[in-house]
Amino acid sequence: MKEEPCADCGKRGEIELEVHSSFYYREWNPVAYQKWDSTAVIGVLPAQVIDAIAPENCSFCHTFSADALDFDLARVEDSLFAKAYPKMPRELMFPGARLPDEDSTWIAQWMARFVETPWAEGKVLKDPSPWQERLGIEQSFQRLVTDSLKNLLTQISLKYNVRYLSVPILLKVEILPKAGKKGGFSWKSIWSLWDARYGELAFLTYVEFIAETKTRVAPDRYWAEPFAPYLWRMLKTHPSEIENH
Repeated sequence: MKEEPCADCGKRGEIELEVHSSFYYREWNPVAYQKWDSTAVIGVLPAQVIDAIAPENCSFCHTFSADALDFDLARVEDSLFAKAYPKMPRELMFPGARLPDEDSTWIAQWMARFVETPWAEGKVLKDPSPWQERLGIEQSFQRLVTDSLKNLLTQISLKYNVRYLSVPILLKVEILPKAGKKGGFSWKSIWSLWDARYGELAFLTYVEFIAETKTRVAPDRYWAEPFAPYLWRMLKTHPSEIENH
């Protein structure tokens, strides 16, 4: 991500993006916030479903991949969480970090079950359609969590002694080489934070937008940067501040 560019990338400079066609859905659970612990451990899971789409003939897409997207989103998350919750330790939930290496199969199976668990409107967690039908809405809302989902959350909380789980559920980014002055991309994501101990959703946001370059520097890194304001809105907002609409 930080290597010098190849000849195709041209002279590296600041990527300037214009974000438009932005849509969102947001919800915060007031009951979860009544039990909020600002010093508890947050377990950080990788993005569960990543769809990184790029054309074969794209001259700057060699830096673009599912792993690069996940890494860049984690970079943004870490920075914003440290600002919003400086006393909450963040533990990476993958083998070699918070998880022992021998648990790699267990966590892979857990994540596969998690995203396929039915939830809102009976749709599985990775399905964005419940949120796409509510674009433009933000609300304070206690959403019912099914027993199967609650069991998964409390299971991982007890096993690894984490109170909260930050989970990017879906991340879909498509490179648009002809957009803007030097390319652009579309972004769609579901991002969630769970109180795993009590098996509750704390908050969730669905976001989609298009980002186009304003200068002739290709979007070959920092794809998650335009998502930062949307995530910051979730982190800095208390449910009591929301007028449901």
